[in-house]
Amino acid sequence: MNLDQRQADVLFTVVKSYIQSGLPVGSRTVARKSNLNLSPASIRNIMADLTEESYIEQPHTSAGRVPTAKGFRYYLDSKLDMEPLPREIEQKIKSSLAKVGPDLPRTLSQASKLLSSISNQISLVITPSHQNIRWKHIDFILLRPGLVMSILVMEGGMVQNKVISVDRDILTDDLIKFSNYLNEHYQGKTLLQVRVSIYEQMKIAQRQFNQLYQSALRLARESFEPENNRQVYVDGTHYLFQDTDLANLSKMREVFKLLEERSKLLKLLDQTLESKSLSIILGQEQDWEELSDYTVISSPYSLKGDNIGMVSIIGPTRMNYSRIIPAVDLTARILSQILHDIYEYKNHEGLA
Repeated sequence: MNLDQRQADVLFTVVKSYIQSGLPVGSRTVARKSNLNLSPASIRNIMADLTEESYIEQPHTSAGRVPTAKGFRYYLDSKLDMEPLPREIEQKIKSSLAKVGPDLPRTLSQASKLLSSISNQISLVITPSHQNIRWKHIDFILLRPGLVMSILVMEGGMVQNKVISVDRDILTDDLIKFSNYLNEHYQGKTLLQVRVSIYEQMKIAQRQFNQLYQSALRLARESFEPENNRQVYVDGTHYLFQDTDLANLSKMREVFKLLEERSKLLKLLDQTLESKSLSIILGQEQDWEELSDYTVISSPYSLKGDNIGMVSIIGPTRMNYSRIIPAVDLTARILSQILHDIYEYKNHEGLA
């Protein structure tokens, strides 16, 4: 159903009123708040049509109407007007994140706390997925015969260390040759590209490489941490209790359980990473049982054009999108700038 202007105006009025009050919206309220100059009876007829087409629904026989996921989606895609972010809030985000310095984990943790306090909602910041970070260089240190530490430095200054068991006859000179070979072939590639390449090369290594480079490939493969090396910084869970329409304790338990199950939470949020820009996902649209009454607003932060992590807000479906979306978007953009600055600093430092 393509809504005509009157139907759209009625729907938008219902959505805005519901966001403000959290209460079902009646025809008299719509007549008073809209600019249609229609009688409540005419408004009721339009609302009946919108109900029949599942844009709004009537929670109780004698109640007004509330927007459905379909109604919210139509509003978000057609009518959402962003509020300009207050200058003091914008400066607070910029200055608070800048003060942390080049410590990325602390910066991401601070971003989560800051976004939660600004939005009064649950905030989540996902640390970079290493598979999307680009290889800068790798070094190996012989700790003792048979034991080596790998130090993988990634663009943006992120470092991954791992202690690896090796053949006892591998010497420091061998490790230098290993790192030189790997850095020559893989510098600038994402870790995902490196991982795929290494597995492919190892399949044919016996035919094309001597023993030295077979060992280098094996050592590089073992240097990667498992895929689940990401963290999620979560703040603002106490805001769940401030929404009277979400006071159902069983639903709250489901949300708390989801926030505690990091692997499941990451899997859910990974769906938002498929978007290259800011995304708004309604829980009802995705059949997310735990988040059926919630919406996830996400924006990626990037390094050298690659989206590597995500800033998100989880809030009730009727949250103030116009105010919250600009805060999420700005936080992600500032994180991208901080990563860029760290990377540029590391590069210049290396050239000094």
